[in-house]
Amino acid sequence: MTRVAFIGGGPKCLFALLELNERLSGVAAEGLRIDVFDPYPPGSGRVWQEGQPTALRLNVAAGIVDAGSTSGTETFAHWVARVEPRYTAERFPPRVVVGRYLREQFRLLGEAAGFSLVHVPSRVTGLSRAGERWEVFTDAGSRLYDEVVLATGHGLPADSPGKPPAPACNRDPLIGEYRALGEESIPAGSRVLIRGAALTAYDAVLLLTEGRGGEWVEAEGPGGPALRYVPGGREPAKITMASRSALPMDPKPGDVPEHIRACIDAHRERVLAWGRGLERLPAGNGAAYTGLFRILLSCAVKCAELCGVRVTPLELWRTALTGRGEDTGGSESAAEHIRRSLAVNRGQAPADAQWLWARVFSGLYPEVVQAVARVRWRPAEERRFRRVSRALERMAFGPPEYTALKLLALFDAGLLEQGQFPPRPPEGTVLVDAVTPPAGVLASAAPGGRAISPVIAGLLAAGEVVVREGERGLLTDADGTCIDARGNRNETLAALGRPTEGPTLGHDTLNRTLHAERRRWARRIALQRMPQHLGER
Repeated sequence: MTRVAFIGGGPKCLFALLELNERLSGVAAEGLRIDVFDPYPPGSGRVWQEGQPTALRLNVAAGIVDAGSTSGTETFAHWVARVEPRYTAERFPPRVVVGRYLREQFRLLGEAAGFSLVHVPSRVTGLSRAGERWEVFTDAGSRLYDEVVLATGHGLPADSPGKPPAPACNRDPLIGEYRALGEESIPAGSRVLIRGAALTAYDAVLLLTEGRGGEWVEAEGPGGPALRYVPGGREPAKITMASRSALPMDPKPGDVPEHIRACIDAHRERVLAWGRGLERLPAGNGAAYTGLFRILLSCAVKCAELCGVRVTPLELWRTALTGRGEDTGGSESAAEHIRRSLAVNRGQAPADAQWLWARVFSGLYPEVVQAVARVRWRPAEERRFRRVSRALERMAFGPPEYTALKLLALFDAGLLEQGQFPPRPPEGTVLVDAVTPPAGVLASAAPGGRAISPVIAGLLAAGEVVVREGERGLLTDADGTCIDARGNRNETLAALGRPTEGPTLGHDTLNRTLHAERRRWARRIALQRMPQHLGER
């Protein structure tokens, strides 16, 4: 009997197990037991748990959601058509529906898999070596395993990524659980200050309006389809989203022009070639990010030419550094910014530097993720890369148009405003903390960062895992195998997804194809059990 423990049972766990099941024949799967530790239902885990309000929508097109396999599980599109046909035409369906799909696919996998798959609804409190095996400690005792996979996603229940500000009505981050936003803590007519102005803040705004009985009425605005908000009577009197930059996220376009797609496609291999070139760097030399961003800037310049937009490379680069378009001078309001972004997306206004960067960065993101995986940057380059990446992510990965139209309707109704976060909340204001803790396993970058989880703290202290200086996430090999403090592969310990953010990028996604680690992990396990039968895949 070979026993494998997954710590965390969300989508990354599900995708890895689907891959493993695809690779194991009936004989090779015999004698393999996999226990999935998660106090939340497996498949959906914490983020996609049941009971969430339907006001919370998927932020990416539902077409990327796929937990299908030859074992009988379906893609999300097929499942919705059969089980929830009212959402068949919805590009951004409620998250609670996606969570139900993921839970059902985990259940079906457990019924069809050749190996034993068991959900253990316990909280993991520790992990340590026991000879050649691992002892997993939980609030219900301990068990021994031959292999452990850390797939903790947004964290374990005992994790402490950093508490929200003391006056905040939510004592924990808004991750899959939103009871703190109820009328008991935020009565109707309150004045609400939300710390944060990104996707989690948008969730909070919608729960305090649409989630309290407000409705949207379709209207025709000067630039096309618009929405008008009809209050339900139980919402706050005023909601303020506040952040350091006071900048909103740019809404995604419904479609990208074909000539822009073709231009982006022509630059994919250049990004990958840059990444392959890093392998030839002399030992001890860190990488510089300039070569990568020269390629991205070249693509943005070419897209500008195709759109007939006069913008210089210097203007584009300043926008990437500051996150602001130079033509606005930093004077436009959040509502004006969203309105202008929608007009550009709809082809009713000329493309600007932010729109160009958004298309380039989102379009080439799969290649960027692959090219920079496990890159060891020069220290100063690391900081610059993260700075530019954060600015481009705000432009590229914002809300869908329909969510942006809802925000505009609330701005227009006088219910919502956005600005900079004040030194202290105004008297009589209810504070909501909507800043999602950063991915990785440390509260701040190594070497001084504190481990947010006692499980990770124990592994770091024992030298079983390592976080490189300047990063927050665990360093792993290409198949997810953890690297220990001596720089060696820790062959029976792996990490997938958010715990490894830093050395690898982009784990806040349901895109099953973006990262190769879970496929390579599954192949390694399958090779151990049937090396004479398994060819390269």
